Formats: sequence, C-alpha cells, structure tokens
Amino acid sequence: MSRADNLGAMSLRARSTSIAAFAAVGTLVLTGCSVTAPEALEEERLGCLVSAPAGFDDHSAGALTLEETELARAAGVFSGTSSQRVSSGSATSAALDRMNKHDCALTTVIGPGGADELADFAANHPDDLFLGVSSGTVDLPKNVLSMDFDLVPPAFIAGYTAATASETGKVGVVVSHGFPQSDRILTAFDAGVDLYNKEKDEDQPKAQSYRPSSGGAASAKGSPRSIDDTRGAGQEYFERSFDADVDVLVPFGSAAAMGVVTAADEKRMKLNTVTEDPDGDEDGPSLPKVVWYGTAGGFSKTIVASVEPNVRRGLRAMFPDWPQSKNPDEVAPAPKTEPAEIGGFRVADRHYWGTLDNGGVRIVAEDGFLSRVSDAGRGITDLRERIKSGEIDPEKG
Repeated sequence: MSRADNLGAMSLRARSTSIAAFAAVGTLVLTGCSVTAPEALEEERLGCLVSAPAGFDDHSAGALTLEETELARAAGVFSGTSSQRVSSGSATSAALDRMNKHDCALTTVIGPGGADELADFAANHPDDLFLGVSSGTVDLPKNVLSMDFDLVPPAFIAGYTAATASETGKVGVVVSHGFPQSDRILTAFDAGVDLYNKEKDEDQPKAQSYRPSSGGAASAKGSPRSIDDTRGAGQEYFERSFDADVDVLVPFGSAAAMGVVTAADEKRMKLNTVTEDPDGDEDGPSLPKVVWYGTAGGFSKTIVASVEPNVRRGLRAMFPDWPQSKNPDEVAPAPKTEPAEIGGFRVADRHYWGTLDNGGVRIVAEDGFLSRVSDAGRGITDLRERIKSGEIDPEKG
C-alpha cells in the first residue's frame, strides 16, 4: 500500500470503475489514498477509513485500525477497503461525502481531528453506519459507533516508567491539542513521577517532570505541555526538551507524536556517531528515550515501553462477526445481550471503552529497557495490579 506525504499522491488497486473514479476525484483534497479488494463478490461492501493528520503510518490507532479492516476484508466481512488520509477538517467532510456516494458499508474516522465533521455528517445521513476511533467524543448521533480508550491509568504508569528509565532525572510528557483526556493524562503522568520519587531507593536521585517555559509551539494554546498536532511541533518540542536535559519523553498525539519519535531517532543516531560508547554509560551522553502510545515499539530503538490501544479486541467486542483471534489477549468476551442488527452488521457494543481492566489497553516494556532494568516488566505489572485493586489512584498517586 502506498502512503505518500505530498498532497494528492496516491496508489490505487481498483476493483471497479466506480472506485477508480472515486479515487481520482479524491486527489483534490487527500494526502494519501489506497484501495484493496479480493476476488469479485456478489455484492459490493466497502470498509472505508479516514485518518488525520498522521495517516496510517502513525504506528498507532490509524495503523492498527487499517490492519484490522484489511483482516476483515480477507475474511469476507468487506468486499474491499478504501483508506484515506486528509489534511484538514474540511477535507474530512469532503472525503466523507465522496465515500457516501460510493456506498461504504462502514465508514471509520480515526482520531479527534475529524470528530466534529463525523458527527455533523452522520447526523445528516441517518441511514448510514459510522465508527469513530479514539475521537474522545461522547455526544454522537445514533448511527455512529465509537471506540475509545481510558489512558489515565496508563499515563500514570508511563510517568513512573519514564522516571525509572531516565538517566538525567528529567522526564516529560506532551499531548496534542484536542487529544482525549489531555488534562487528566498530564496529571496522571506527574502523579506517576511523584510515586517513583516516594518509592525509589535512597541512593537514586529524584526525577523531575519537565514543564517548558513560555514561548514556542508548546505555548501556542493553553497548557505549555500541549502542542499542535503536526510533525514540526513534535520535533520542536523534543528539541526543547532534550536541550533541557529531558532524556525520556512521552508523546500522546498523531503527527506530533511521530515528530517526537522521529526527532529522537535522529538525535540518537547523531549521538552514536560522535561517541565511542553508543550505549550511553555514565561517561557518555544520555540517549533520548520514548514511552510510546501506539503499536509495539520495534520500529524505533528509542522506545523503552509502549502503551497500546487494543483496537483488535475492541472491534471483536463490538462486532461478533469480526474475524476472531486465538490470542487470549485479543479474544472478546461473549456479548451479554443479543447483538443488534445495524446497517447490515451485528453490533454487540455500540460504544467500546477500552481499559486496563478489560484488556482494552496494555502497557509493556521493550526488550532493550528490560535488559537494562531487570525488574522493569515486573514493575509495570505491579503498578497495573495496584491500580486495579484501588490501592493507587492514578490521578493522585
């Protein structure tokens, strides 16, 4: 599948003339588009997705949702899929309008950036079915299903983990504007750092949660730890943080998060080329590290732990006919009530809320971190259980 960054670039494998025409018109507003389909079926049944602004190369909700939709296509749930990344809210509305003209069976909009446009469009098309993933929106039309994740407890664990991983004693968190639960995520992260300081060994220095001074992209709107959801803003925030000796950063966002991890990768490579000790011991530079929100962190050597939204489990909980998994972590519980028939789909859960308790969110340490901090994995598991038991309030510590 081609994923181009320049406006209008796209690669198509069309199953029909109508889909090809649809994609051609879409070049005016879309930054990326792709269509795949299996052999011809009796009835066209498209699964359509819109993701902004990082698209489906975000190593997060966009990539996870696209992967699941492709699996469903291969299993016969859809006859084909259409995935599009748009550049703005107005482009989201235009993409939804074009998809509607080509009878998408289920149209999914990923991320909070297009949530308002999705709600408005769905309200005007009550006979169609839509799904909002990680939109953070509660007031939705009846024909919009939703999948969201409680990231407050994971943010607490991320704060504690970041403090554990830090070599400079300075850690940071940043959220993109409009990201769901932003203020609570920041509070929980700080509470996790505070708990680390209370429980650390006496010979270990205290960890400090970084707050940037005014100025720059970070203070453009509201909190100094909230930035525009662009790669440039994420890269700038990383540079400012690293220059202030922050060596572990936790970004929550889409394009902004990709900007952070890309800048961290570049900084790591640069430091490795100028030092004789690329592992960064006490005599060498401290390498940048990231606690990632999204897919497992194998795509970047900077990632020490990952907070993963379990999109697969969520879709299986919502749609009983979605292809199931043999992985126990991804098997959805049996529906408590008879699934309702909505838009040609059997729907068991209209509004999925993924949590640590129900397996909808998980946080894991990466191999490199585990090799350096032997009890890192056990520490994450212990914190998760203490939160579940009520011993820890993730917003108070």
